[in-house]
Amino acid sequence: MEKVHAGNHPLIRSEVPMTTRAARQMQEYFTAPVAQRLAAALRLHRGQGRSLADDPVIKSRLARVRELAAGLQGQMEDMEMGSRCSRCAARPGGGCCSAVMADNTDAILLLINMLLGTEMEWQEENPADCSFLGRQGCTLAIKPIFCLNYNCSRIRNAAGKEEMATLEYLAGRLLGAQTELEGILLDRLARLETGR
Repeated sequence: MEKVHAGNHPLIRSEVPMTTRAARQMQEYFTAPVAQRLAAALRLHRGQGRSLADDPVIKSRLARVRELAAGLQGQMEDMEMGSRCSRCAARPGGGCCSAVMADNTDAILLLINMLLGTEMEWQEENPADCSFLGRQGCTLAIKPIFCLNYNCSRIRNAAGKEEMATLEYLAGRLLGAQTELEGILLDRLARLETGR
């Protein structure tokens, strides 16, 4: 058994003794460079996507995550966050969607996006930007925890108390559902791999 630092992922303790296979998967899914995490998600989707999408529990959780994401997106649109964030990002040194933010994604989150039909776009035009930042904003339907939890002072100052409370409530509900789905997927993938 070896110990692997699992980073800040909410589903795992920071140091967990693991088998060599589990350690490799942990690195591949959560701590490898982002391009390798995307490759792992694509491989999982090609190999297990159909069986995962057909699983009734996963299908139901995917529908719930999609519904909650749509509700949060609606609130963000009502608050005009897309245009506000785009204006900020267009300024030199502006914008929260930097290359560092791509590191908050993991292979399971990317797999969830693929299971929901999200076309995975990878931008390399501007190395200072997040790899998943497209011309219209984030290309991920289901976003990393940090991206949903962080609201800069410009957003907070432009929004009323009630708007912020609604935004935070909707983000919290989505994050809870995402975390639950990630746990289910990790369990199902482990079972598929061992044939159980």
